[in-house]
Amino acid sequence: MPVNKANQAIKHFRGASMSRLETLGDAIFAFALTLLALDLRLPEMSPDKISQGIISLLPKLLFFVFAFLLVAQQWDVHQRTIRYIERADDLFVWLYLITLMFVVLLPVTANILVRNPFESLALIFFGINLSLLCLASWVMWQYASRNRKLIRPDIEPYVVKMIASLWIYPPIIILVSFLFIRLSITLIYVSWFLMPVISYAYSMWITQKHKDVPKRR
Repeated sequence: MPVNKANQAIKHFRGASMSRLETLGDAIFAFALTLLALDLRLPEMSPDKISQGIISLLPKLLFFVFAFLLVAQQWDVHQRTIRYIERADDLFVWLYLITLMFVVLLPVTANILVRNPFESLALIFFGINLSLLCLASWVMWQYASRNRKLIRPDIEPYVVKMIASLWIYPPIIILVSFLFIRLSITLIYVSWFLMPVISYAYSMWITQKHKDVPKRR
């Protein structure tokens, strides 16, 4: 008994509180989403030119919405991922922190994109940032879900596969879209803009599909 208690104490010490990790992740995502809007401000101007200033701000506002939706999509998948993880060990904590590092970088790369929306390098820089966030999150989920090491034991196998798919498909779309960067930057924007829609539609389809399985039986 003393040996078992000692082993449990060591495991508890080497782990981390999932509630604290989740709080940290939510705070960083919220901060990143807020920072996206910092560049949306009018320069000092006379009152009779405010309407012109607002009109000139509209392109930046459009690209802000674009960046906001993409970052918000990552948070949506992130919170669904963390919801299924019930404990954390040392390696998981560092994998989690690496994913948050790429979240912290998003306002920087998004700001470069908003300032230079039709520059290929700016688009590639932002796309690489998004891809690395997704790939790091995919690795984190693979580690947590392998042999159900850190996830809840009652999770259905299809949910494990669905979460992995939600993390791995954005980098694939982004990588493929780069092949057309010389052809049309607008096409890339459209394909990326559809990623949150694809994420939601895929989740709903998979969930509904497996809900219907017992009814057929």
